[in-house]
Amino acid sequence: MSLLLLTAMLAAEPAPTLVWVGNDTIAAPDGKLLFTRGKDGVEAIDLSSGKLLWVNKAATRLAGVAGRTVIGWTADEKKPNTFSVVAMDSTTGKTLFKSDAIAMPDWANTAKEHGFSFRTAARSDGTQIVVVWQANTFYAGGARPTPEIEKAARREAVGSVVIDPTTGKMTVEDRKPKDSEFGAFNNKVGDLEFQIEEQIPAFKPGVPMVTKVTLTVLKDGKAIWTRDLGGNPWSPPRP
Repeated sequence: MSLLLLTAMLAAEPAPTLVWVGNDTIAAPDGKLLFTRGKDGVEAIDLSSGKLLWVNKAATRLAGVAGRTVIGWTADEKKPNTFSVVAMDSTTGKTLFKSDAIAMPDWANTAKEHGFSFRTAARSDGTQIVVVWQANTFYAGGARPTPEIEKAARREAVGSVVIDPTTGKMTVEDRKPKDSEFGAFNNKVGDLEFQIEEQIPAFKPGVPMVTKVTLTVLKDGKAIWTRDLGGNPWSPPRP
C-alpha cells in the first residue's frame, strides 16, 4: 500500500472512540475486534471467538487506532531512550510505514523496569499521526530514602511528535500533551468484560524473569475465551 493511500485512509475515516481495556489492549467500539500486544508482536483478534486474525512482528506494543490504521511502536534495545512508530493496516496487519526513532532524554527508558515508567499514545488528526509520550523515573532502592534522595530520583519528560505518513517526516511539537490524550481504561465494551492479569514468575538464579500476562474475555460473567499476551521483564526490588 502506498503512503498516499494511507493518507487517504486517515482522512476518509474519522478515528473511532478508542476503548483501552488494559495496557496495550484496545477493543473496537463495535465490539468486533481487539488489538493487543501478543508474544510475537501486535495482534488482531476476533472478539466473539478469540481467533487470531493477524500478527505484526514489526511492532511490539500498541499506541492507538485511527480509522483503518493500527498504530504500534517498537523500542530500540541498544538505545532504550528511543522508540519508533509502526503503522499497520487493521484488516491485514501489513506494515504501512515505520517512523524514524523518536528520541527522549538520555535517562528515559521504554522498558518496564523497576524505577522507570513510560507510556505513549497515538491518533490521527485526519492527515497526520500525532504521537504523545511520557517518561518518568522514581526511587527504586530498598532502603527508605531521605526526602532529598527521593526528590532527586524523580524525573519526568513529556513530548509530542507529528508524523507525515506521505514522507515519514517528523515534527516535534512545542507543547505539553494533555493527560486525556493518553486515553483512559474501561474494562467493559457492550456486554463484554475484559480481565488482564499479570503473574510474577518464580525466582530462578541466572534465568531471565518474564511475567505471564493473561487476557480473559467474559460475557454475562462467564469466560468465553482466554489468551496469553506478551509478558514483561521483571526483577526483584533492590534490597
